[in-house]
Amino acid sequence: MCRIAGIIAQNSSSEQLKHQVTLMCNSMAHGGPDDFGVVVDDEKKVSLGNRRLSILDLSAAGHQPMFSDDEKIVIAYNGEIYNFKALKEQLIREGFHFKTSSDTEVIIKAYQFWGENSFKKLNGIFALCLHDKTKNCCYLVRDQSGVKPLYYSKNIDQFTFASEVKAFAHSGVTPLGNENWKIYYLAFGHIPEPFTTLKNVYSLPKGSFLKYQLSDGSFKIHPYFQFSTAIQIIDEGEAIIRIKEELNKAVKLQLISDASIGVLFSGGLDSSIITLLADTYAKGNLTSISANFNEIDFSESNYRQIISERVEAGHQEHLITYRDFVYNFDTVLKNMDQPTTDGINTWFVCKCAKENGLKSVLSGLGADELFGGYPSFDRIRKIQNLGRISKELIKSARFLQNTKLNRLYYLSFQSPVGEYLCLRGLYTPDIIAKLLDIDVQTVINCLQNIPLNDTIRYLNDEERASWFEINMYMQNQLLKDTDFMSMSHGVEVRVPFLDVNFVNLVTSIHPSIKFGVYQKKRLLIEAYKKELPEQIFNRSKMGFTFPFQEWMVKNKEISSPDLYQNKKAKKLITSFNNHKLHWSSAFALYKVFHAS
Repeated sequence: MCRIAGIIAQNSSSEQLKHQVTLMCNSMAHGGPDDFGVVVDDEKKVSLGNRRLSILDLSAAGHQPMFSDDEKIVIAYNGEIYNFKALKEQLIREGFHFKTSSDTEVIIKAYQFWGENSFKKLNGIFALCLHDKTKNCCYLVRDQSGVKPLYYSKNIDQFTFASEVKAFAHSGVTPLGNENWKIYYLAFGHIPEPFTTLKNVYSLPKGSFLKYQLSDGSFKIHPYFQFSTAIQIIDEGEAIIRIKEELNKAVKLQLISDASIGVLFSGGLDSSIITLLADTYAKGNLTSISANFNEIDFSESNYRQIISERVEAGHQEHLITYRDFVYNFDTVLKNMDQPTTDGINTWFVCKCAKENGLKSVLSGLGADELFGGYPSFDRIRKIQNLGRISKELIKSARFLQNTKLNRLYYLSFQSPVGEYLCLRGLYTPDIIAKLLDIDVQTVINCLQNIPLNDTIRYLNDEERASWFEINMYMQNQLLKDTDFMSMSHGVEVRVPFLDVNFVNLVTSIHPSIKFGVYQKKRLLIEAYKKELPEQIFNRSKMGFTFPFQEWMVKNKEISSPDLYQNKKAKKLITSFNNHKLHWSSAFALYKVFHAS
């Protein structure tokens, strides 16, 4: 696991390229504290850099950027390839020889043998740049589930890429701000892909590769993988057996590491399943990390205790207080690569993991999105029905006093973006316009022009909700936030529920048995009912939640109306202090007006 960066610029000197890429990599040193490397192709003016977090092959042999044996290929790579040993054995049978025990070398030789088809053979979390000197091209490649980020920018003089948006400030080209980012942020609570806070800096889509032609500076993005949408499993018994098979395989694969490894353990259903499975395969070499609070309503320690008594894993429970929140607040903001209303909880728990000597942790992220764990799965039918009401009547929802009901306005968009914002949005266009002192039609046009995959058009009910949660909420917020918050501590988060084979399996299960009507994530519960104590699956969903509502009201640096000159912002913060506005909406205001 690492951070990568690179520049292609025909008009720059090799020394200049090396200097700029070094600066970019150093700005991301937190994500790769163990090693650093940068190489420059003097002829093609291609410079690749890497900050390394050593997890597989801890020796100097794993140094990056790494060259092929004939030095015709060079790679800068961020991630883990969980099936690299199986691929390595296959390549050895084909006559390849290996100098290291790293997965990086396997990627190089897989590309040499299979070419572009090698990308879809990789099972893992990854973002990489591969320079093929023979073909005179460079590839940027991102994993199938979009767990690892990769950003790129192209102007007349150079092509630039990096693992973090902040690194572009050190690329030698002064980046311009994206004038729409505050609109996106106040509507979504994050910046939706492919956009970023910088103009002309974009996120590479998941399951895609960008091929850059060095001869003329042109590039094209190609999808190399898409999850299956064909329904293949209609029998519940078969579904349960296959779920156990594939998730067990995924957890076993993702425990591969030459460094210390652990699991993020909240005490909820998903993290309990991952903890139980990881403990089975880790054979005592596992540490579970949990957060606890003085605020008793947020403590899940009783549920964690039930699981802890059943496993051999060592358990580390960390008390996180309001004082910790205030003391670390500025650092948390600084570590946000992109504005978000989420991820603060991940920052704290990964800080705990780092303090316990862990470099990798497994997470239960993804189960809610795949199996219907969120309230959106209940609301989706109502929203679809409301969408058939008169557009003018729906627009009147903007005048309602309840902020959640205000979001019904978004159904007047009559588009998937409007549906999603009705499900999970923060502020409506008229409020955003008042906050930013711009025309409301500018806000509406901006939000309606967000590109979406056409797949959503063919989905209904729970499948539609799952698409929203996976491709918008999880992709744009949870995964992105998890990456930069964890890597700010030099900790890698692995997500077994998003294993490519497991996701392919779950998407092939008929929705009538996949989504529980009376019990959330019923099919997942049925799969692990024998292993799980009843107290874990017969409880209401809590989520990985911190006492932010109370803490942010208490912190006057956020909640004092006097800090906000904008009249609408002042009024909203007053509502927040009166407990009539969710903390995430208040935090978005703080970020826009005081921490942008």
